[in-house]
Amino acid sequence: MTRSYMDRGRPIAALATSPGRSALAVIRCSGPRTIELCARCFSPGEALASAPGYGMVHGWLKDPRGGERIDEVLAAVFRAPRSFTGEDSVEFFCHGSGAVVARALAVLEEQGFSPALPGEFSFRAFINGKTDLVKAEAINELANANCEAARQDALDRLGGTLSKAYKELRDELLDLLAELEARLDYPADEVEGEGLEVESGLMAHLRNCRERVRHLAEGYIAGKLRQEGALVVVAGRPNAGKSSLFNLILREERAIVSPEPGTTRDWLEVWVELSGYALRLVDTAGLRQASGEIEAEGVKRSLELSARADIVLYMVDGRKGLVVEDEDYLARYPETIRLWNKTDLDECPEPPPGWLGLSAKKGIGLPVLEAAVLAKLTALSGGGAACEKETPRLANSRQKHLLDQCLAALEAAQASADRGLPLDALALDIREAADYLGQISGEIGSEEVFDRIFGAFCLGK
Repeated sequence: MTRSYMDRGRPIAALATSPGRSALAVIRCSGPRTIELCARCFSPGEALASAPGYGMVHGWLKDPRGGERIDEVLAAVFRAPRSFTGEDSVEFFCHGSGAVVARALAVLEEQGFSPALPGEFSFRAFINGKTDLVKAEAINELANANCEAARQDALDRLGGTLSKAYKELRDELLDLLAELEARLDYPADEVEGEGLEVESGLMAHLRNCRERVRHLAEGYIAGKLRQEGALVVVAGRPNAGKSSLFNLILREERAIVSPEPGTTRDWLEVWVELSGYALRLVDTAGLRQASGEIEAEGVKRSLELSARADIVLYMVDGRKGLVVEDEDYLARYPETIRLWNKTDLDECPEPPPGWLGLSAKKGIGLPVLEAAVLAKLTALSGGGAACEKETPRLANSRQKHLLDQCLAALEAAQASADRGLPLDALALDIREAADYLGQISGEIGSEEVFDRIFGAFCLGK
């Protein structure tokens, strides 16, 4: 029988750490009767059953049917409502053997625990009022952060900066809505104020809310780039020095470097970090008329990756200069960082205007290249306010979609005011905008939406 996230009548258990052999593993349990059921599987059981909240107990995980010991463990006890989920919870810290974990989970299941669904612990924290959807999604974003910038942003969201911004906006829109509805329900002389006009304080308040929503939405580009990483493609003709540059940026030998043209026939991808940004750096096959099907497929993939890239590093062998293939590529992808390689050689002329000179083999020019990439990243992020540390940044497409809808509703309200439409038209749009913000935080939602959000989490989260 398929379980639902809304089925909260049974306790749940899952491995909270990565599967596979490791020094330690954490098994998380939560729900009704959790402490009682875990005490049955623990020796000394009385010590666990009577442990205070936030208490830690040393003992043995055991099979209660025959008393067989499974592993020597530490058990952390959390009593409702002062736990992550808001329920009674126990976490077992055991050795990271797959056999130990499997046996422990089997014994817990025999005692009545259901295997947790992906993200079910976070869902219970949300449904029990311990967190909102924005903070819950930040848990997943923090777990998947690939660089320091993404970690900092996710930690800020987990700390509530973005939730606070959404809540303040929604509260202000609801206050504005209440004022509008009061003016609809009562004659003008029964409501304090001079009436509603386009340039009144109410309309100024509406414009202020609209601009703040727009400001938050604009931060998505920077947040998404920091969270997911920028796709940086190294492209160029064979033997331009692409693989040497790839290895130079990595500071290790990952790509094969050879004087034979066409050595790289497929693409290599690695994650690197530059000034806090995560980069998905890709070394591609050389662009030329392919000599066989395999190389032709590599060239095709190089062009496809170039089309998808956030940044392209296009290299030429400075000794050979530009040829038709280079000019065709640059006409197709003009927003590239152009690299004039092999400047350490006497026969290499000075780079043309707009090109960066470097020697991928000797590392000459790397700081200038990194500065150029960082400038591109800043520009892609929107620069200015979107990159300011004090500006809450979202990196979640669900939140961005709802913010866009909220902004559209506020713009419709502003248009209604500018056209002199009745107040109930404005009220309808403002109510819609407030509802979209409520969907972001989870104050308004459905089981289907919750399933989709928490289903993307890891087991044990």
